[in-house]
Amino acid sequence: MCVFAAFSSIEPHKFVYVLDVSYQKYVLEHCGVNVGKTHVVTINNAYVRRGELDIKRLFKITDITKVVNDEIVNVEQNISSAEQILAQTDEPQIDISDSCHKPYDCSFWKYCSRNLPSPSVFDIYRLSFKNAIQMYNDGIVSFDDIASKGIYLGDKQNRQIRHSVCELKDEINIDGIKGFLKKLTYPLYFLDFETMQPVIPQFDGTRPYMQISFQYSLHYIEEENGKLYHKEFLAESGVDPRRAIAESLVENIPDNVCVLAYNKGFECGRLQELADMFPDLRNHLMSIKYNMKDLLDPFRQGYYYNKAMGGSFSIKSVLPALFPNDPELDYHNLDGIHNGSEAMTIFPQIASMPKDEQLIARQNLLKYCELDTYAMVKVW
Repeated sequence: MCVFAAFSSIEPHKFVYVLDVSYQKYVLEHCGVNVGKTHVVTINNAYVRRGELDIKRLFKITDITKVVNDEIVNVEQNISSAEQILAQTDEPQIDISDSCHKPYDCSFWKYCSRNLPSPSVFDIYRLSFKNAIQMYNDGIVSFDDIASKGIYLGDKQNRQIRHSVCELKDEINIDGIKGFLKKLTYPLYFLDFETMQPVIPQFDGTRPYMQISFQYSLHYIEEENGKLYHKEFLAESGVDPRRAIAESLVENIPDNVCVLAYNKGFECGRLQELADMFPDLRNHLMSIKYNMKDLLDPFRQGYYYNKAMGGSFSIKSVLPALFPNDPELDYHNLDGIHNGSEAMTIFPQIASMPKDEQLIARQNLLKYCELDTYAMVKVW
């Protein structure tokens, strides 16, 4: 028989998959099953759905028989080592190392790093895990260690360290902020999308893990010191949302007006996808894209910084730094949905929910996305 092990779209030659398949083959052969070839099955990210789902094109099958046969001789030793660890009464003392996953990828990172000072080298803005581990191995662990040795990591990184070590107050570049604000004109729109990324493409013209926009929130002010208005869109779950959301955007955002997003690359990408898909709406959608300004810019440029931001410029860091302990702006106070990951998980499930649960889930989605753009208004 052949063994097929299915994994995500990550490259099949990743050695962890070889270890996994080798163990599967070892178990089967010790159960009396003769295993011939071994394969890894992964998602084909290049597949674009056209009509009925083509299973043969959706998956890639890679023969890894040779590397598995080379590795299987090590399986018994690996099992023996695992059994020795399991038999211990005390937890093994294993230090953090370059064999760890990146902190944001590992469920055990918080536990394994519990004895580290806070903040540590692993909290430095955009410092690679490889470089952080190297510093850790060299005995440079805390921000105090870095400051005392005069290590330069970059302007943004050293500013983060300086503010933490020296307990500095807010750093404000008035001229920089004024320059950014002068670029904005009325009417002023604040836009935020929510998307899903289905593994199996559900609609024609989509690929595995492709971003599919299903919702947006839109706050806007028509004139200086004017009233704040809000509009929103949430597609029907289970139905291709792209035409409906594109038409709604064209209807609710006038041509050639100033639009603000936070980290606009994401919103611009979604607008470009919709414009490419619907030529009749292209000019208007591209107008929205080309007139978009990025509320992230003044923070990324260093026009404002305080210690509470922790070196991060994401709105989830900036918002509580500017408005600490404000319950109106606390995502934890929302019902059901508190972040984009939860939103993209819940939305496709709504189609199969009972009616009463559908209404609750939709309301939670609307409240979450509305807070995203209201947060932008408050930051502005």
